[in-house]
Order: sequence, then structure tokens, then C-alpha cells
Amino acid sequence: MRSRGVADFPDPTSGGFNKVTLARLANSNSRYQAASHACQHLLPTASVTQQRDEAAQALLFSHCIRAHGVTNFPDPGSDGRIPDPATVGIDQGSPRFQAANQACRKYRPPYMPSNAAYNAYARTQAS
Repeated sequence: MRSRGVADFPDPTSGGFNKVTLARLANSNSRYQAASHACQHLLPTASVTQQRDEAAQALLFSHCIRAHGVTNFPDPGSDGRIPDPATVGIDQGSPRFQAANQACRKYRPPYMPSNAAYNAYARTQAS
């Protein structure tokens, strides 16, 4: 990440990366998204238990988002990951989705952007 322009990217701790720190970096560094995509293959493979836990967390997030009014939000696929909400017509910048995303933040999988991270990404795409 650092070699791809995210100079202040932190080293992981024993618990992994801090989501708040990463979200802040994503918001403040226009190179973050491209670097993250380019470096994805370097992440360690999760254990079966970790994969099961992540899939369960993703399912809780999906249920919570729907309970907060985004009724067409998808469940995780067979890979345990939630598909990009845009693929089913969900506007992640809409007030309804952003309210649900905030309300369900304790279940949000690490690969799903916070409102701030999504908004920062959307601004870079609009430029």
C-alpha cells in the first residue's frame, strides 16, 4: 500500500487493521482504492472458521440493512460475501441506505464501505 502512494498506511496489529483508521485513509488519500485493489492478492487467506464467521457477520448485516428499510439488500452469495449493492440497484449514497448502513455498522463486514468511505469513493468517481 505504501509503495502505491498510501504513505501513512499502518502496519497491522495482532487483531488486524483498524477499520476506522482505514476508512480515514480511504477518505483522505485518492490513491487508496486503486492501491487496495492492486494489493488485494497479498492479504492472507482466512481459515475455515474465519470464513464462516465472516459469512455469518455478512448475513447479520444484510438482515439489519433490510430491517432498516432497504428491502432489496442482498444476502451474501455462496462465497460468503455480499455482492456490490449497486448491482441490485441500491444507491449507497441515498439517505435511506446511509441511515441503515450507520445503524448496522456493528455488523458491517470489513469489505463494505462506511458512509464516509463510500462518499469519498463516489467523489473520486465523479471527478
